[in-house]
Amino acid sequence: MELFITGTGTGVGKTFVTALLAHHFHKNGMKTGVQKWVSTGNADFADDLAFIAENVPGLQQNKDINNLQSIYCLEFPASPHLAAEKQKVDISSEKIIQGFKDMRKHFQVLMAEGAGGLMVPLTRKALLIDIVEELKLPTLIVAAAGLGTINHTLLSIEALSQRKIPCAGVVLNSQEYPPAVAKEMEHPDIVRDNARVIEDISGVPVLGVLDRVKAFDKAIDAGNSIFSKLLHSPAL
Repeated sequence: MELFITGTGTGVGKTFVTALLAHHFHKNGMKTGVQKWVSTGNADFADDLAFIAENVPGLQQNKDINNLQSIYCLEFPASPHLAAEKQKVDISSEKIIQGFKDMRKHFQVLMAEGAGGLMVPLTRKALLIDIVEELKLPTLIVAAAGLGTINHTLLSIEALSQRKIPCAGVVLNSQEYPPAVAKEMEHPDIVRDNARVIEDISGVPVLGVLDRVKAFDKAIDAGNSIFSKLLHSPAL
């Protein structure tokens, strides 16, 4: 199985959800790998992959894929195209595509986590969604659970639809907003209506809502419930 995990923007919790996915598949005996095509804000190893490795012990124990886990690590914390320009690095879509194909030989499940949203530029001419389209990857959208998410989520679904990229579903994540504003932004009535409206308008299933938690392991049960639904998605 192959899956691309995107967000409706930066900071909506892609890595948190990807880690829950990896935990679910790994604990269910599926040889699971995670790839980060472009990581910014770290020069040596993707922080997102480090978070996943910390919370899913034993994942990706294969020395042959060490150089494939993160194709590009760029130090400047910005959009990939700008971070690459500052570091005088040329991001090659062909290198990313080949890296994905090489890595998937080693796993039953391979997930690639995006950077920001689908329309993030890798170069001044190439977008992240171009690679997803080329690889024909089913895509899971991670969106904020609270106020403001309907527009961003429907735009992401529309972008996938325009490229004929199958959308495997949406996960609404309640980790984004700081606690000081979360009570207002993530009012239960708002969250429930968000899920209903997104499904009704787009026809794409909202697989579930991840409630706010203080630690990763507190979300595992909820993640298992959500992702067992994912396995029945016709997009996979």
